[in-house]
Amino acid sequence: MHRHSLCFKDVDLEAAYIEEQERKSVRPRRMAALIAGVVISVVWALSFLGIQQFHLDPDRVAALAIPFLGGITLFYVLEGSRHFLRFRLTLYLTFFLSMFAILIGVLSLMPPASLAVSGLALVIIHTFNNYGILRLRFPAATVGGWLTAAMYMAFLLVTDSLANYDLIRHAFWLAAANVFGMFMGYQLDLFARREFVAMQALAAERERSERLLLNILPASIAARLKTSEAAIADHNDEVTVLFADIVGFTPLSARKTPQALVQMLDRIFTAFDALADMHGLEKIKTIGDAYMAAAGLPEQRADHAEVAARMAQGMLEAVAQIAVQTGEALSLRIGLHSGPVVAGVIGRKKFIYDLWGDTVNTASRMESHGVPGAVHCSAATAALLRPNFQIEARGAMQIEGKGEMHTFLLVPAADAPK
Repeated sequence: MHRHSLCFKDVDLEAAYIEEQERKSVRPRRMAALIAGVVISVVWALSFLGIQQFHLDPDRVAALAIPFLGGITLFYVLEGSRHFLRFRLTLYLTFFLSMFAILIGVLSLMPPASLAVSGLALVIIHTFNNYGILRLRFPAATVGGWLTAAMYMAFLLVTDSLANYDLIRHAFWLAAANVFGMFMGYQLDLFARREFVAMQALAAERERSERLLLNILPASIAARLKTSEAAIADHNDEVTVLFADIVGFTPLSARKTPQALVQMLDRIFTAFDALADMHGLEKIKTIGDAYMAAAGLPEQRADHAEVAARMAQGMLEAVAQIAVQTGEALSLRIGLHSGPVVAGVIGRKKFIYDLWGDTVNTASRMESHGVPGAVHCSAATAALLRPNFQIEARGAMQIEGKGEMHTFLLVPAADAPK
């Protein structure tokens, strides 16, 4: 906030605060208008009852009360609307001046005996309404409050309605009402601004926590985790799992400094993350120099094998580009396998969204038995890819832990027939 002002230095922050407070203040302002309407209605009713000590002419009171109540009704209905908020300062000023003019008209109907109590009460109520309605515009509210007091005192002097002692007493109570209104308006605005800043900081921290959580878990899984403490486990029948591993990483890590090694891995995996977002895969985890992703979960999709294959091709191209730029002999082995998995989140600390099942193990074997610079896939994945991709049979081969399997290589996009 400015040193000598309640306003925030940040223009956008000030606009956001005003918008929020305007929205919150609709009900209090409507209540203030309603109270003013009730007061004038009571005065009107007293004129009809013919109570002698007030000496009010019902016709003259009606001439003032009807436009007053009409203005109150219009204010009550329009308050909070989009057009009202756009021209709120002009409308507030018009409302304030109109209501004060009508108030002076009402006071002019009162004899001095009633003016000494009822008139002062009405002016004080109008003053407090002014501070309530314009509490987000403290300078304007202050001017309005003291202007009300000055105009009312001028009215008393011009009409010679009260004795000097009563004039001094009225001036004291009007000054006290304004001082109290200024103090409360300033403190309420200051408190509201501090609360707003605290809530903004809380919202920013909550958004930061949400981003961190979404970097770890899929959005739908994170939402379920926040509403339940139970372990999350889902069975997915049609998923394609992708494993990728950097060839020759161990000798590469031996000749690079830790900082350079981490920077290179970060560059490679950041490119992989971008590809996962582009093709709609879910990154599962990285283990050392290995990267694991899956297509078809947590939301199922019929083209899970196709998008996984396109991401795999993109990964090979990304690593080839990084190799040219860095001068390092970088290449990947990538394995794909399609089938059912169990996916979920277990534990209570350091959450991770993970996969289990034979499909995961087979995809890992496709990677470890693969060819550097190529995408190695199982027969199950090849069957799903064959309509849209060029596939080369690698033949039967012994796969550790699986026995003999027929596997296939995905022809690079550049070599595939047009």
